[in-house]
Amino acid sequence: SFWPKRTRDRTSSPRPLASTAGSVMVKSTSLTKNELVDVLHRSKTSKERNRAVKLLKQFDPIPKYECDDEGQKSKMQPKKYDYLLGFMCWRCDKVKQSNYKVIWNTSKGAKPICHGCYTQLVEREEVAHMRSANQKAGIIPKGFGLGLTGVGDNIAR
Repeated sequence: SFWPKRTRDRTSSPRPLASTAGSVMVKSTSLTKNELVDVLHRSKTSKERNRAVKLLKQFDPIPKYECDDEGQKSKMQPKKYDYLLGFMCWRCDKVKQSNYKVIWNTSKGAKPICHGCYTQLVEREEVAHMRSANQKAGIIPKGFGLGLTGVGDNIAR
């Protein structure tokens, strides 16, 4: 097990054990985010996974939107599982527990993303397609900057 067993003798206070070789501290989160992600990937039981998820939620996410222009439905494979998965979404950098996981083939390799990010990217692609079709049909004007033309949509968030 990745988590140490808590033992208490009559003279010591009920504190979590310090990290020993091959095990991890439980209560005090002296672990780095990368170490917790590694524990999450290697966890065998739901108890281990839930502890890692709870500790990972304490970290502030650092989203990565630099590959959003590669966000095409054809490059993503959503998959539904019969069981609950615990993983880190590469795009929004949040820990997720879900039955859905999407593998996104980017220029930086295959990245796991959550269903929410997948939906955002697919909707963005559909809106861009509808926008260009409506501009060709003359329904919406080109270049007025009202959020309808697509000008300025690629500004970094």
